[in-house]
Amino acid sequence: MKITKYGVTLVRLTEDKIELVRNWRNDPKIAQYMEFKEYITPEMQLEWFNKINNDNNYFFLIEYEEKEIGLINVRDINSIEKVGEGGIFIFDDNCLNSDISFRASLCLNDFGFETLLLKKMKAHILRNNKRAIQFNKLIGYKLADNQDGNLNQLYYLIEEEYNIKKERIIRLF
Repeated sequence: MKITKYGVTLVRLTEDKIELVRNWRNDPKIAQYMEFKEYITPEMQLEWFNKINNDNNYFFLIEYEEKEIGLINVRDINSIEKVGEGGIFIFDDNCLNSDISFRASLCLNDFGFETLLLKKMKAHILRNNKRAIQFNKLIGYKLADNQDGNLNQLYYLIEEEYNIKKERIIRLF
């Protein structure tokens, strides 16, 4: 599966790319922002991939200018409640501090809301990850109630609010 929109391409993660993702994920610049901080072995990565490689989870490599630069996902999809959990990281330092993460997120959110017919996306963000909090708020995510004491805080994005924010963001491209 491949989705191209907003100048980026999302390519569904396949087993032959899980070592690339594992190496990115084990890098301290990425691991510091993840709840799970332990070193990920090849065996752990394969077990993880076998668990998420289904229609309730969509993990995509982010391609920009034909280069793999990061990972984005909607996972743990609940088709009854019409909600899925999003996540993203950009590994390529040349793509940080640019609009590429916005482009990839809009592409993924459109897929979630338009193709998967979700009504809500959620995200867990570490309380000390100020950059991710600011980024997600710009897209329209809002902190859920009763999160003050949580290290890994829950945020929600409602489809209608996202569509309003999306129009503003697209004008910046």
